Amino acid sequence: MKLKLILFLCICMISLKGNAQTIEKKSDSVSVYQNINDLSKKSKFSRFVYKLIFKESALKAENLVPFKPKKEVKVVKKHQEGKVIRDITIETLDPFGYSVTNEKKVPKHKLEHFGNTVHIKTKEVTIRNSILFKKYDKLDSKLLLESERLIRSQRYIREVTIVPVDIPKNKDSIDIKIRVLDSWTLIPTGTLSSTESSAKLTERNILGFGHLISGNVKNRFDTKERATYAQYSINNIKNTFVRFDFNYGNDFDNDSRRSININRPFYSVIVKNAGGIYYENQLMTELFPQGNEITPKQVSYDFQEYWYGRALKVTPKSNSERYFTNLILALTYNEKKFNITPSLSLDPTRYFSNEKNWIGMIGVSRQKFYQDTFVFNYYITEDIPYGENIALIIGHQEKNSNSRMYTGLSVSYGKKCSFGYASGFAEWGSFYDAGLTEQTTFRLGLNYFSPLINIGNWRFRQFIKPTYVWGNNRDESFKDRLTLLDEDGLPGFNNRLNGTQKWTVSFQTQSYIPGSWYGFRFSPYFNMTLGSLANEKALFSSKVYSKFSIGALINNDFLVFNSFQISFSYYPTIPFEGDGINKINSFENTNLSLYDFQLSKPAYIKYE
Repeated sequence: MKLKLILFLCICMISLKGNAQTIEKKSDSVSVYQNINDLSKKSKFSRFVYKLIFKESALKAENLVPFKPKKEVKVVKKHQEGKVIRDITIETLDPFGYSVTNEKKVPKHKLEHFGNTVHIKTKEVTIRNSILFKKYDKLDSKLLLESERLIRSQRYIREVTIVPVDIPKNKDSIDIKIRVLDSWTLIPTGTLSSTESSAKLTERNILGFGHLISGNVKNRFDTKERATYAQYSINNIKNTFVRFDFNYGNDFDNDSRRSININRPFYSVIVKNAGGIYYENQLMTELFPQGNEITPKQVSYDFQEYWYGRALKVTPKSNSERYFTNLILALTYNEKKFNITPSLSLDPTRYFSNEKNWIGMIGVSRQKFYQDTFVFNYYITEDIPYGENIALIIGHQEKNSNSRMYTGLSVSYGKKCSFGYASGFAEWGSFYDAGLTEQTTFRLGLNYFSPLINIGNWRFRQFIKPTYVWGNNRDESFKDRLTLLDEDGLPGFNNRLNGTQKWTVSFQTQSYIPGSWYGFRFSPYFNMTLGSLANEKALFSSKVYSKFSIGALINNDFLVFNSFQISFSYYPTIPFEGDGINKINSFENTNLSLYDFQLSKPAYIKYE
């Protein structure tokens, strides 16, 4: 026992002596105290000595001890349920040095004070617009938790707590206290390859009102062309959850795009009505294949779309799933009118022609969320969706002086299991003309990530996402073909190689390094994505293309850098470009995003 004590104290003294200056200059350094903390766990005796000397709560406050998931704590107590809400207080905090759970924590360093000085806090009205209850309502724990989720889903918010506060000597009423920790929202990003560069700047919380403005400039090196893009979005207009998006773009080859979208989705299981209006004008250059040659031709169209949806509760009030389950009835109307079309020699099937579509949907949706950390962000609470839905789609299309019907079926399911999180979907849809099926689509996809794996102080997750798409009796136009650049494809590929069926699979090993550097957390990853296209021949006998990426997701304790990352990708071959190609920042983890189980706007099954 004495030998263990002497050895333990000697190691502590050596570590403290060798790092004394570092501790004085940087109080949040983990190198000394974390090593001592880990060493103390070798035996019960050393742990006892450690607790006599050190205060572990200080390490826990800085998130320096290994993360242990906490048991779910009920925010609303049984005696508080149903009480009348007397008052709602909202406190928004600057991003640096504060905590929503520890009111005594305040900024200590000059850099934190400077960051908070130049940051504009989220306005109280912005937060109030995102909650699902108001003064004099009866307290409903489900609405409280759902409000927390909605606020947390905003990219300008890092953390939020909504807590009922008992009123002394008042048994009928209760107060609600909301504390919100802001994120730093001015986000620069960029990409670089041998042919193009891109620089993008996004502000997600203009003047604290939750509005987004973004600008992007791309340069093409060989032709010295420049493309510019802009976006302005209002996420929630006066607590209606109506979203407004305006997009503007002047692309390469004198192409352009303008669009306006006013949309109210089924943002929550409590929503009864949803709908939207969308307008778009686009001028684009299409590359028409003619034998061994490619002919560029500009195509222009106007597109407009209107949709409405209604959610109904169908289960008995005694059913515990009633709150989360909805019968969805929805209808979409859209039309596309072409202003500039290609000649018949380039487009013999008249794929680029005016069309009108009526699309109806009836389905049942059940969606819940569970909270987890270390998924797409570093130690930030994230809401992971799970549940199931099934939807029947019925449509009617008028195109090329012809009318045809459409039917489709979509099914999805997701669940948290002991071996990780898994979700998947299966979709089928087809047009019918004179009793024959046309442009049939079948899609199948899975999404999996493992439980958090701890190796020492390092944390790891494994992500796997396979997809398969098959088409039958598709239009002969090259536009009605699959490419590796489509959704769930291989980022960085061109769209000149195409087929009628496709499979892709993405593997990503994601790590989360313990500790931080000036508040920045680094999460290195390795990604391997494989894919293949085929027409008539068997898909799995066709050539397999691949991409290998290494990089790091970069997060900050006060920033939400969900898509901010550095990546280096190697492509063994890219058709029509060459072999052994390297690209910088060509990969983003958005292609690992999770499926949503809430049904929304009716649409044909995507062929991509």
